[in-house]
Amino acid sequence: MGRKMLADGELDKATSEEATYDFDLFVIGAGSGGVRAARFSANNGAKVGICELPFHPISSEEIGGVGGTCVIRGCVPKKILVYGATYGGELEDARNYGWEINENVDFTWKKLLQKKTDEILRLTNIYKRLLANAAVKLYEGEGRIVGPNEVEVRQIDGTKISYTAKHILIATGSRAQKPNIPGHELAITSDEALSLEEFPKRAVVLGGGYIAVEFASIWRGMG
Repeated sequence: MGRKMLADGELDKATSEEATYDFDLFVIGAGSGGVRAARFSANNGAKVGICELPFHPISSEEIGGVGGTCVIRGCVPKKILVYGATYGGELEDARNYGWEINENVDFTWKKLLQKKTDEILRLTNIYKRLLANAAVKLYEGEGRIVGPNEVEVRQIDGTKISYTAKHILIATGSRAQKPNIPGHELAITSDEALSLEEFPKRAVVLGGGYIAVEFASIWRGMG
């Protein structure tokens, strides 16, 4: 049986005249904001459900992952690449401080990408455990609002299941977009830049924000 939403941290007793729901709160999107809202509500006594698209480093309307932009295709993976890029300069600079490197030091791009992926998966699993520990029910699939208090989740196998909720929170975040300029179809976004199969020999970065500067620093630092 569903329950009424909390009032001042206490769960009111439902009467026969009041509507009942599967969840007090259902969250669409399990990024940093959605996970925080779900855990906070559950820890205060609410029955909470949350849904998120299947994991993939590059997001689309069909794929995403628990953890959202920051964990999967933002802060965390970029910082790992930034950290990896710093070693080249440090190794070269070490020669000025008495260190002699008598063997060739080779850089393997795919090994760094694997390190990045391993860390992302570790953090994604931590997010899942945090939700489970807070008794939040996690559903993997695409969530859609189909009624005033109803969410439909299309699961990986294509089946659709509907849930009712007193409150529905949309926490889907956003995706990187290409500007509508000539030749934009030849460019990539920061999502793809974090998962390139081959390290680029040359690159042009369009923009001068912090994301652009970070990628310029990463690629330059790696040669």
